Amino acid sequence: MNITLKTRSALFAAMLMLAPSALFSFSDQTTTERILKENKEFVEFINVSVSNFAEGKKEDFRKIYEQHFNADIAYLQSDYKRAFKRVYSSQGDMEKLYRDMVKEYYLEDSKSILDRLAPDIIKSKNPRARLYLTLGYRDRTVSWVHYTVGDASNPKLYSYKLYKYVDAIKMARRAKRYAFLALFESQTLETKKKVYNQLFKTERDMGNKFMSRFIDLGEQDYINELARNFEEYQKAEDAAVKKDAKAVEKPSEPTFEKKVERRVRFRNETKAGRYLLNGEFDQAEDIMRQYIVDFNFKIISATFDVLGAGGAVAANEKKAGEKKPEGKTAGIDYANFKIHLADNYNRMVGKSIMDGVIDGVKVEDEVTLKEGEKKGAEGTITPEKKETAEPKKDEPKKNEGKLQ
Repeated sequence: MNITLKTRSALFAAMLMLAPSALFSFSDQTTTERILKENKEFVEFINVSVSNFAEGKKEDFRKIYEQHFNADIAYLQSDYKRAFKRVYSSQGDMEKLYRDMVKEYYLEDSKSILDRLAPDIIKSKNPRARLYLTLGYRDRTVSWVHYTVGDASNPKLYSYKLYKYVDAIKMARRAKRYAFLALFESQTLETKKKVYNQLFKTERDMGNKFMSRFIDLGEQDYINELARNFEEYQKAEDAAVKKDAKAVEKPSEPTFEKKVERRVRFRNETKAGRYLLNGEFDQAEDIMRQYIVDFNFKIISATFDVLGAGGAVAANEKKAGEKKPEGKTAGIDYANFKIHLADNYNRMVGKSIMDGVIDGVKVEDEVTLKEGEKKGAEGTITPEKKETAEPKKDEPKKNEGKLQ
């Protein structure tokens, strides 16, 4: 058996020696195209993080993007070897930026958010809220594991390190999403109803008619709305449309919602409304997800709006000396939480850092200038010589008479 292994090893070594060098070339078109696409994804991914949290790292990002840009230019010039080198250099700098972002922002922020929300969530004794909190801490630990593996891996394997840091950021983001969902689940029934009411307001402003007829209704008016049939609702809606058309002196425009779709929506609204009235939010959520796109993001955002407004009211009452702020809204910056919420879904709150650095990117020359390089027969470029490099004709040479 040992002889067989030795024979196989020898044959494999011989194949490696005889194989064409192009097989292992890193400068072929297919490989360069693949790593350029991979590096572009790395750049775009970290652009969201830097834009949301670390505007001070704009210069670091500019250098990374400039190297990637010049790699793209080299690829278009069919200089695949130079393109590969620029990508590798870009990933070397990007690895440092990723490492700093994961450690300084995502791991720290996810832990601080979970720790800040944990006491009120535990006090609520809501089993689903406690489950979300547990999952949040679990994902934060997994994020730390990905960061540790990436940081401890081979220093020259930049691509592998970046993949691990991307996984770390994704898990930290999910940990924060679980924390925010736990915050919503820990609220009382009345607060949750206010959150859903705020959600319906936001949807109405975006042109979504679903549940708009239940917005800002008192308990009795809410019950009366549930008792209405479709014919009554349709007549009232048509009358409102005609009234609005007369007010703006324009003919009423035909609705784009078919009658059958409107009837189905009306029936689902009534079902969801009953579930919300009885506090059966799980059943209502199953219906609402059919009409509200990106439901989790919007319900968390509505939670921040309601709790943030409650915190502002409590702060004003405290300032007036009437009442002491109580509950889960005291001492939490929900405006800052909204930045984390947007980042959790890979969205930017403000302007993109990438858009700000594009105009300052420079295209590098194909030939790199080296100090002291002489211009020879090969046509290399040399820096200009100083005037003192050659002695003047009238002055004697200092080295005259010495051995050359």
